[in-house]
Amino acid sequence: MQTETTYGELKRPYFHNINGLRFIGAILILTFHSFSLSENIWGEFFDDYWFLKVRFLVGRGHLGIMLFFVLSGFLITNILLWEYKTKGRIQLFNFLIRRFLRVWPLYFLIVLFGFFIFPILPNGIETVHELWRFLLFMPNIDEIINGPNDSINFLSVTWTIGVEEQFYLLWGVIVTLFTLNGPLKKNFVFILGFAVILFAICFRYYHLGDNRNLYYHTLSVMSDLAFGCIIGAMAVNGTAEKLVKHLAKWKIVLIYILSLIYCLYEGHIFKNDLFVFERIVPAIIFCFVILDQVYAENSFFKLDKIRGFFFSGEITYSIYVLHSIYIFYWAKYFEVNGYTTEIWQFILFYALVLGSTYLTALVTYYTVEKPIFKLRKHFR
Repeated sequence: MQTETTYGELKRPYFHNINGLRFIGAILILTFHSFSLSENIWGEFFDDYWFLKVRFLVGRGHLGIMLFFVLSGFLITNILLWEYKTKGRIQLFNFLIRRFLRVWPLYFLIVLFGFFIFPILPNGIETVHELWRFLLFMPNIDEIINGPNDSINFLSVTWTIGVEEQFYLLWGVIVTLFTLNGPLKKNFVFILGFAVILFAICFRYYHLGDNRNLYYHTLSVMSDLAFGCIIGAMAVNGTAEKLVKHLAKWKIVLIYILSLIYCLYEGHIFKNDLFVFERIVPAIIFCFVILDQVYAENSFFKLDKIRGFFFSGEITYSIYVLHSIYIFYWAKYFEVNGYTTEIWQFILFYALVLGSTYLTALVTYYTVEKPIFKLRKHFR
């Protein structure tokens, strides 16, 4: 196993195939948004029987958000607990600065573009989003309040960044506080993780019928991150590897098949009051996928082995932040020029969104993300 970060004589493990998972998540979300954010401009073919089937499959792409949340919980908990395990303490300030260096540059570029540059460009409009919430990393709260009245979707996608930043701070503070006055209790993180999941279920029950709070509020979706935190703690104490390392290939394949079937019909299983449990099963599925990709010796595939997936995972954050801008502009171009009546025109639209997003992500990765992220070496 490769290593990434040195703490004393021990090195924090580098998790193979996480980059590939990131890229899969980004493509799922980009594809989902390419179909949904521009759906009003396309002709009759968009509602044809077979195209509706494709749209149904693509609609599962929103699960990519849950994958990112679970991954984030897994990684940040592993980082925090590994630091405590090797150093005997958690340097919360350094941890948060490293996360900010990773997230803030592109986030604020999008906020700057959405609030100040986009309105003065051709086809630009003023946003009704409120800047102060974005500056305080509460875009998800602003989306709940102002989202229905604002069509600037590339500002809306930042809601997930807000959720993660809020959770990083809360989780980091709580875990750090419990390590200040003595050794971290053996099962503390697991108890805390399950408590967060239970609280999220209660929050969703209280807000049943309020789709915007159910989908965007941190207290509703933090159960996804908590599941990731639990397997992150399992990775540090070694139980995660033991759980899946020697799992038979036929069992892994069967779990993937059952998981795929569930994900296809996700949203149609938990009804009425049971809707509060809808996020639980996909989160568990993604926990297994992460552990399988990282630890299982009998996996039938490893994502980083697919050509280009490892590197593409490096630019996933840029892909996620940028893709809705290109969806907006390419959709406007196709609509103005009347290229919206044939399936091949939609395929071309999707290819242009994907290609232009990927190329721009390469530029922002090398000119913005990578140079700034290198500064994290000063906050070890």
